[in-house]
Amino acid sequence: MTYRSGSLFYKPKSRGEIIRRKRWNWPRIALNVLKRTCMMIGAVVLFSAFLAGFLGGAMRQSGPVMPSEMILTLNLEHGIGERASQPSLTDPFPFKRPTVRQVVDALEAAAKDERVKGLLVRLEGTGVGLAHIEEIRPAIDRFRKSGKPAKIYSSSYGGIGAGLGTFYLASAFDEIWMQPVGMVSFSGLAFEMPYGRGLLEKVGVRPQFYQRESYKSAMENFTNKEMSKESRETFNAIADDFYDRAFKEIAKRREVSGVRLKKVMDKGLLTGDEALKAGLIDRLDYADRLIAETRKSLGYEADGKKPEMLALTHYAQTLQNKNRFDFGTTKKVALIYATGQIMPTAKGNEGAAAADEIAGAINTAMKDESVEAIILRIDSPGGSPSASETIRRSILRAKDKGKKVIVSMGAVAASGGYWIAADADHIFALPSTLTGSIGVVMGKFELSELWKKLGVNWDIVQRGQNAEMWSINQPFDPAEAKRMNVIIDETYKSFLERVAKGRGLSENAVRKIARGRAWTGKEALGNGLVDALGGLNDALDYTAKELGLKNRHQLKVMQLPKPQSALEQFARILGAQAALGRFMNALMPLEEELSAALQASRMNGPGVYDPAAAMIER
Repeated sequence: MTYRSGSLFYKPKSRGEIIRRKRWNWPRIALNVLKRTCMMIGAVVLFSAFLAGFLGGAMRQSGPVMPSEMILTLNLEHGIGERASQPSLTDPFPFKRPTVRQVVDALEAAAKDERVKGLLVRLEGTGVGLAHIEEIRPAIDRFRKSGKPAKIYSSSYGGIGAGLGTFYLASAFDEIWMQPVGMVSFSGLAFEMPYGRGLLEKVGVRPQFYQRESYKSAMENFTNKEMSKESRETFNAIADDFYDRAFKEIAKRREVSGVRLKKVMDKGLLTGDEALKAGLIDRLDYADRLIAETRKSLGYEADGKKPEMLALTHYAQTLQNKNRFDFGTTKKVALIYATGQIMPTAKGNEGAAAADEIAGAINTAMKDESVEAIILRIDSPGGSPSASETIRRSILRAKDKGKKVIVSMGAVAASGGYWIAADADHIFALPSTLTGSIGVVMGKFELSELWKKLGVNWDIVQRGQNAEMWSINQPFDPAEAKRMNVIIDETYKSFLERVAKGRGLSENAVRKIARGRAWTGKEALGNGLVDALGGLNDALDYTAKELGLKNRHQLKVMQLPKPQSALEQFARILGAQAALGRFMNALMPLEEELSAALQASRMNGPGVYDPAAAMIER
């Protein structure tokens, strides 16, 4: 029996309630549209990632079918990186730039591969750093010595940059081509940087930083109005080193006298015809003709389909697949990357050299009895001393377990980047690597004058004499400054002790070459901060010989942490999508509160609504 009045199961609704429910709830509608749009976009991304992962997994199992005759192509528009990019929610297919190791290994394999007939490289902009150029140039030389043509093409060289690095790379090739109406920017080398102390003073911002030693100029761009004499000395030494090496190599490869090349460089910008007459380039023509001419020079039809054009990155993938199932190797080593700013954790620090991940990878290698050595590839300007010490401790533990630790430095391994390198058994640096910078800097930006200008007054309730030490609203007082200097002195002392112990030097000797100064790899070798000049493959060759092998090709290299599989990448993107969904759902209660307030004000007159109180109640 059903009772329509006074029933526990049914409550009659007034006509006013029914009418009110039929009103359009615009905030809810807008948020629902946004939520469903995000869900649709996420679904498309997930499906695409799943499809790519499925196809990629199938390709990895069977291996891409290689043409019987091919010309490798390499597009350097996005430069060269240290590590392969990982897919994300915003960029599920980020495979735009090759890694240094991919390029070097692929070129060395291609030099011996009879199927590979030549190499064509496209270069746009100035995205390849000097250290990476130094690492791939020897591989290009070995490819050329095999008798196979290597040519480079660009619509313009150098763009609006100085162009010295661009031509340093281009000079390694048999032929340099440029599109007609292009230009060559070949004006030398310049380090230009802003100094903002004057601007900060105008807006009421006071930088308060303490440093050890005089050459430690990490925050100088904010504390000074111009370059200090120590920084100028450092940059002049670096510029001389880079410039002399690149200039001499370009003159040698292009068969141009130094005097003539200097005159050309002093012009700054050259037209295509001027660059051709100066001997900087070999031909003004188009990319399609470069391909046709290369085929023709190899004895094929200029407009034919052979040799096929194959991306060097695809060729590199076949090498990785082959090495994955190569059971002829006798020794296993772990390759671990420390790239980016050194931070304690990866959480919230995308792209950082996370101490928890790196130390964890070293510990994994330490516990693996089949791993006989660890190669640590560093490309980091430094960061947190405590995070650096975490990584250093894991290195010491690995050495205590009998694992050899070899460091290969990339473009930069300075400050904290050198802290984690100092205890390695052997350190390799590239001639252009920036390393050292053994010093400490610490402080904050103080904004009290800015708030006065803006009419903002901050008030505070505190417990503890120095509770406001890190407040940006007031400067360090004498007691706080004293504590800052105590911490900096202790950190610097620890840095010196660790470098001295790791490098087998006295603290006085380290102090003389430290002073917070950055050195090139070539200078660091002379100072005893590194053991040899060379790239990652040189470090691998050295490791192989230390383990009683002939060369790196007899090593089984295991990268740690292990690169994610297609399924893991898919799960990662799925997790990001789930997080987005949770974020959108979190907005719904707040939207309901706002909607209720709007309804109340619209239907029942003025209402009172406190979003903060509503959130606290939840």
